[in-house]
Order: sequence, then structure tokens, then C-alpha cells
Amino acid sequence: MKKMRLGLVLLMLLLSFGGYAQRTKESLQKEINSLQKEIESANKLLKETSKNKQVTLNQVSLMDQKIKNRQKLINAYNEQIKVLDRNIKQGENNINKLSGELKKLRGEYSKMVLFAYRNKNHYDQLEFLFASEDFNQATRRMRYIQQFAEARTTKIEQISENQRRVREEVEANRKAREEQAALLAEEKAQQGLLVKEKEELNAQVKQLKKQEGNIQQSIKEKQAQAKKFQKQIDDIIAEEIRKANERAAKEAASKGKTSGKPDKMALTPTEKALSTSFSANKGKLPWPVERGAVSSSFGKHASAVSDKVTITNNGIDIVTNENAKARCVFEGVVVSVVKPSASNIGIIIRHGDFFTVYSQLDEAYVNRGDKVKTKQDIGKIHTDRAEGKTELHFELRQGTDCLNPSQWLAK
Repeated sequence: MKKMRLGLVLLMLLLSFGGYAQRTKESLQKEINSLQKEIESANKLLKETSKNKQVTLNQVSLMDQKIKNRQKLINAYNEQIKVLDRNIKQGENNINKLSGELKKLRGEYSKMVLFAYRNKNHYDQLEFLFASEDFNQATRRMRYIQQFAEARTTKIEQISENQRRVREEVEANRKAREEQAALLAEEKAQQGLLVKEKEELNAQVKQLKKQEGNIQQSIKEKQAQAKKFQKQIDDIIAEEIRKANERAAKEAASKGKTSGKPDKMALTPTEKALSTSFSANKGKLPWPVERGAVSSSFGKHASAVSDKVTITNNGIDIVTNENAKARCVFEGVVVSVVKPSASNIGIIIRHGDFFTVYSQLDEAYVNRGDKVKTKQDIGKIHTDRAEGKTELHFELRQGTDCLNPSQWLAK
């Protein structure tokens, strides 16, 4: 019994591993396509900003992010090459196994043909049947003749099927080798581009190092502004949670019941359905701009120019083209339109217990209480003339928790 259980566990592990390998190949291809798009967008934006002969922090940030994406792309290519290598080895094992089976089948069939040939005089079908002593023996002999013929037909079919499977495995292996060779060539080309881009970034950073003091001061000022804006966002979301819980408590009291936990956001059935739908779209949400490239990723990281300054980002920054519009990533309700500074408008949209934040806007096309749809334009993104930069700041939260938007947006 224990052996049987152990066998079942091993079988499940093998099956899950096979599924994982397949998913890995598909997810790697998805990641490669996404990274290629981001690199292409970064190249277009860098081409536009390079009209300004003076190197800007925006250009360095874009180049730095592009290099990171290029490295991720190379890693993804290497992973795909490893997957193909495993597939090729498995294919070779399958070919060897099938070839062995084919040899065995041919040997068995040869013995059957030889046996039939040697005994053809004794086993002439009519003579063999007429020599029967009674009807029952004739029936048995007829059945034997049929079974022998069927056995030969089965062996021929097995040989044909085996030959077909061998041909398929050989063809699959040939294609995998071609794909692997193409990936190796692409990976080598990407390595060459990476070296050039690193050299270009080093040259740009060298130029900006002369202004390091001013850049540090500028980053600190922007971080201070961002911190102030984060406090506003926290307060607005906390107020939304408080009002939702207060409403739920009143409804529960009117029915003689108690409401849920106060630390969680109470939701109506409609809001709960919206939250569930939003959550189900993780990794599939549209980008908050029509085209763009991530210039600053989520979390803590050092500045591309000065390692003395650590940037903390509760969302992501996306560089886009001038006059670009910010668009809503999912249907919801506008809970606030704020103006944290003279050149910055922020919009907060609620999707059940999820919130999305869009800031660095010049104009807002929506007002508090407006219902908005997926991909609806909600504002015009601000362009910094000094930097030659049009950049949207985008955040995603569930309740008060900050989530990494890159994990939620479509690849």
C-alpha cells in the first residue's frame, strides 16, 4: 500500500513537472515579447529626447531601465535555450526508445512471416479446414487462421504507427535545434547591444556627474513632494475605508447584526463583484498610457546617477510622448482629484477595495463621483520642458497596501 502511495506521489510530481516546463516556455515567450515592446518604446522615446543635445536625468533613467530590460531579455533567452535543450534531450531519449521498440516489432513480425512461409504447405487454409474431424474443430481452426491474420495486421499497424512517431520526434527535434540556434544568435546580438548601451550610459552618467550636487538636491526635493502626496493618498483611502465601514455598520445595526472586522474595507455586493473582477485581471490590465516605457520601477532602488540617493517608489513611473493622455486601467469610480503642487494633478479611482492613482497631470477630464470605464482618458500628462520629459506616476493599492503595478499590467 505504501509503495502504491509513493508511486502515485511520484507520478503526480512528474506530471506537474511536465506541465511546469510547458508553462515556463510559454511564459518566457510572453516575457520576451513584453520586454521587446518596452525596449522598442524606450528607443522611440530616447530618439525624441535626444534632440536636446544636453544629457538629462530623464535620458539616463530611460537608458538605465532599458539596460535592465535588455538584461532581463537576455536572461529570458537563456532560459528558453535551456528549456529547448531539455526538450531536445527528451526527444533524443524518445527516439532511442521508439527505435528500440520498432526494432523489436520488426523482429517479431519477421518471425511470424518466416513461420508462415515454412509452414505454408501444412497450413493451406482450405486444406487445413477440410482436414478437420468435426464442425467444432473446423470452427476452432477458422478462428486460429483469423487470429493469426489479425496478429500480422496488428504488427504491421504497430510498425507503421511507431515509424510515424519516430518521424514526428525527429522533426520536432530538428525544429527545436533550429529554434535553439536562432535564440543563441539573438542572445549574442542582444549581448552586443547591451555592451554598447552600457558604454553609452556610462558616458551620459559621466556628463551628469558634473551636476551631481544639483541632481541630488533635485531628487531630494521631488522625494519630499512625493512623500507629501503619499500622505494625501493615504488619508483619502483611509477616509474611503472609514466611510465604507461606517455605512456597513449602520446597515448591520438596522438589521440587528454586527458588521465585519473594522481593519478591512466593507464592500457592497456590487463592490465585491468589482473587486473580484479586478483581481481576476492580474497581469492583464491595460497600461495607463497608450504607449510608453517604465523609467522608474516599484520599490527602493539607487539613482542611476548618484548612489548616494535612494529612490523609494510606491508605484511606477512611465515615460511617454508629449500630449499623451492618462487612461483608466479598469472600470471604477473617481474618489478624488487632488492638486499636490502647481504642476501636478492627481486622480484616485476606486475599484471595489482596489485603488489606482494617476499623477503628474496637467489636466483632469473627470471629477469626484464620476463613473469611469476601462481605457477611458482621464487626464493629460504633464511635460517637463527643462527635462524634455512626459512622465506619468501610477500606483496600485488594495486597501492601504501598495502593490507592484508591473505585476498587474499586461505583458
